[in-house]
Amino acid sequence: MSEWPYDLLEIDDDADERTIKRAYARLLKLTRPDEDPAGFQRLNEAYQAALSYQRDTTVQQADEDVLVGTTSLLPILETDHSDGRATHVTPPGGTAEPSSPAAARVDEARLRDELMTRATHELPSLLRQHLAQHPDLYSLEVKRRIGSDVFEQIAYEDKPVSPGNLAVLGEFFGFTPPEWLEQRARVMRAVESEDTDAFDEDRPLTIRQLKRPFRWPLALLLACIPGFSIRAARLAQRLTADYGGDVPGLDTREQAFFQRLADPFYPGLWRWATVLLTALAATLLIAGLCRLTDVDPDRATRVTGMTFFAVAGGLCIWHVMRALWALRERPGTMHTPWVALMPVWLALAGLLLAFLLPGVPALAFALVLPAALLHFRVFFDALRFGIGASWLARALPASDVLSPWLTALAGAAIGVTACDWLYARRHRVSLATAMGNRWTTIASFVAFISMGVLGVVQWLR
Repeated sequence: MSEWPYDLLEIDDDADERTIKRAYARLLKLTRPDEDPAGFQRLNEAYQAALSYQRDTTVQQADEDVLVGTTSLLPILETDHSDGRATHVTPPGGTAEPSSPAAARVDEARLRDELMTRATHELPSLLRQHLAQHPDLYSLEVKRRIGSDVFEQIAYEDKPVSPGNLAVLGEFFGFTPPEWLEQRARVMRAVESEDTDAFDEDRPLTIRQLKRPFRWPLALLLACIPGFSIRAARLAQRLTADYGGDVPGLDTREQAFFQRLADPFYPGLWRWATVLLTALAATLLIAGLCRLTDVDPDRATRVTGMTFFAVAGGLCIWHVMRALWALRERPGTMHTPWVALMPVWLALAGLLLAFLLPGVPALAFALVLPAALLHFRVFFDALRFGIGASWLARALPASDVLSPWLTALAGAAIGVTACDWLYARRHRVSLATAMGNRWTTIASFVAFISMGVLGVVQWLR
């Protein structure tokens, strides 16, 4: 305290305990907790400090006065040495007066639970008002212990306290919450309110599904929605990272399911189940439209069959592209040619398959297409390589065997991947960082011009 407690109580420094209590009772009528909480707290602190000072300095003198029979307002405790029990004895020459009732013991467990309930449900303004007017918190010792217990419970027992209430508690108890505690409170608030805009996810369906108990039919159905698995896995990862562990309220099996499907290298049963279910749903939709428009049954059968294989094949190509792109982002990929040049091997395998099975071009395209589409971000470099390869293929003796479209896609995949890999090896960077480098651009112009000239010359002959 900045003020001497006896001055604040308006009493002398040698005042006894009764004088201190009378002064406190007199000033308490002028400083009510509901009208002046801050003033009442200062008065209570001065009262507690004055009592402590008085008892420390006069305890020995009080014991001596009792032994010589001085009059005291408090009963004397005399010990019966036979059984160790203390008995009350009336001082000589006076009548025994009952001691003032001791202050009621604060039920700190009940008080802590009450504060936690209010902190998790009330607005910050109401919580601040309740703390300032709570009589049990006027004692500095009780306030210190309760504050420590409250913040420990918030930190380790996963209480969903809002950032506003957390700031009110920190201000009142004189405790600065660490950053990780504020992050935990923000995560718990987002999970409870199902508002995850702060975590780059504005669709409540995502957090609601992560909170539900795992049921594979519903989870599999939602996984068929394009991009849902990736969004759910990203949100779960953000929440877990900010919380520092498993987030209470989120189902661990739901998180594991969507994180598995979001992994581009996962080839398990659930991956194929989503592909087949999506293709089946698209096929049923097309079949329903054919029935409503009275399409010829034979034609409807062909259309529905093509729909199924087109959707299933497209999804497979998409997953292969994601896996290839994830490989490019790995820093150590450039040191492993079999992995780094995977689009090249796919394109060559597609060209070989076209030679061996010219009657089934779809198989060749299924290999070449994902390797070529991987470079859609450097479209013009891939386009120049593709056109150059197409011109060169027309000049070859067996130009009628390979489709010019297949040759163009294979040329784009081979040219861009090979040049990016050489640049990454030379500059010791990842393939993803090497995307769009000047080596690849210059090489694409050279391939475009030289192969075009060679193709024209061969065609003229």
